[in-house]
Order: sequence, then C-alpha cells, then structure tokens
Amino acid sequence: MIRVFFRRHPLAGFILRRVLAMIPILLITVFFFFFFMSLAPGDFYSSYYENPEIDASVIDHYRAEFGLDKPFYQQFFQWLKKVIVDQDLGMSFSYRQPITSLIASRLGNTLALNFFSLLFSYIVAYPIAFYFAYKPRKTLEQTVNFATLLLYSVPSFFLALMGLLIAAKTGLFPLSGATGANHDSLGFFGQVADRLHHMLLPVLVGFVGGIAGSIRSMKVLLGEEFHKPYVTAVRARGVGDLSVIKHAFRNALIPFITDMSGILAGLISGSLFTEIIFGYPGIGRLMYEATLRQDYYLVLTNMIMSDILVLGGILISDLLLAAADPRVRIK
Repeated sequence: MIRVFFRRHPLAGFILRRVLAMIPILLITVFFFFFFMSLAPGDFYSSYYENPEIDASVIDHYRAEFGLDKPFYQQFFQWLKKVIVDQDLGMSFSYRQPITSLIASRLGNTLALNFFSLLFSYIVAYPIAFYFAYKPRKTLEQTVNFATLLLYSVPSFFLALMGLLIAAKTGLFPLSGATGANHDSLGFFGQVADRLHHMLLPVLVGFVGGIAGSIRSMKVLLGEEFHKPYVTAVRARGVGDLSVIKHAFRNALIPFITDMSGILAGLISGSLFTEIIFGYPGIGRLMYEATLRQDYYLVLTNMIMSDILVLGGILISDLLLAAADPRVRIK
C-alpha cells in the first residue's frame, strides 16, 4: 500500500525522503556542537568558583545536574535521550526556566519583526526594480543607484542607532520593549495597537536596511532577462508588455528561489542588532545573551532552529523551482 501510494504521488515521496534526511544532518550538527563546546575553556558555572561566598560543592551540584562534569559524548546522549523520551529541550542555565517556554515567549516577536521587514522591502523594491529594468531612465536611475548603494553600505547597527536617536529626540516611538507597561490592562484592539507601535520603528529599520539590496539584486536580474534573445523574439511577434514582463519575471525568480534557505534562516537571525539596540525581546537578543553567558543548551536550541529553517528552505526552494521552471521536474 505504501509503495503504491508513493508511486502515484512521487512528490510526497520526495518530501518524505528530504525530511528523513534532515534527521542525521541535525544529529551530526548537534554532536559536533557538544564536541566544540567541550574544547571551550570553562562553562557557565566556572566563574562562580572565584566567588568565595559560594560553596564549591553547590557549584559542583549544579554542574552535575546539567551534566557539565561529563565528557561531551555523554552530554550529547543525555541530551538526546531527554529530547526523544521526555520531549524536553532542557533548562536554561542563566534563566532557570525551560528552554521551550523561553523560546516560545520570544519567537513570535522575532518572526513578526523580520517577516514584516522583508515583506515591505520586497513590496517596495520589486516595482522599482521592474520600472528601471524594463524602461531605464538614466538620470533618475543614477540617483536611485547612488541612494541604494549608500543604504547598502550602511551597517545595520548604525541604522538601528539612528532609529533609536530618532525615537529619543521625537518621542514618537517607544525606546525599548515589545509592549508598554499598561499592555495587560488594554482591550484586544488596544493590545494590538500597542504591539504595532513598539514594532513600528524596528520594522522600519529592517525595511530600510533590506530594501537597497533587494532593489539592486532584482534590477540586475530583470535587466539581464529583458536583454536576452527570447525577449527580443517575443517583442518582435507583437506580444504585449504584460506578457513580456510575465515571462521575464518568472525566469528572474529562479535565483531568488534558490536563496530561500537564507531568507527563512533570516527570519530568526536577521534582526540581531535591532533587537539588542532597541531592547526588543526577541530570539536574536536572547541568543546573544546566552552566548555571552555560555548558556549552552539555549544556544544549541537556536542552532537547531536555524538548521531546520535552512534545510526547510532548501526543500521549499526545490519545490518552488519545479513550479517556476518547467524544465525542472521532481521525481
């Protein structure tokens, strides 16, 4: 029955094989994480030995509780058993909370921030790229090229600092946090408005930082497509502009689709500086603090999420590539 099903539905078999292939890749990645973690000097509790007010036996107890006194391979199998049997990613050393609850409380903030930043960047960038690729206007295009080059060369942390300065000078935007102090006392629409108000400036910073690269890359891709022989042939047959744009857009999407893994991974890691500077409670800021504190299991969870997004992005890009390019077929 199963073989017959997969013969009739080869796409389902392809997806299942890719998902199953992710498991050994993730296990190998995690194993090497524990290995390199063991090479680093000290751990989260090492600095506490220097405090004379803390009994060394108490520190030993906590190190043993988290398995930090064992070889790296034993830590790996202990962690793997806990994940498979107990469905538990472990406890954070520094927060003394389950990692699952820590991630769940911040993941939505980061996903929303990066999603809207990317969405608005593409919505604005693609029409501009289309316009200058299809009907170049030399003087105006040079101005746009200079502006995008300037924005592209500005570091993301500098944009975030400028945004924070604007918020401090104007008082129009909150300086930190994802919600206000009175958030819980507000009604549903008031809470939504409060979250949007706190997210507005960080999203704007991400939008400004991402739009330049989107315009430049899409303009180059579309410009190359519009100068290819098949476009000249289509125009010679009297085909309308809309059909020409449709064909060129579809072909120009292919390099964008192959980059899907990086785009999905950026939904978690793409706003690190923004979250740190704005004090925004997201995954990027949490993982930055966890790395500084050597909160290994928290960093490990972030690495696993990033790996899953990269691998999932590769799978999605393969499926979209098959849909966009009729020459590609998944068997």
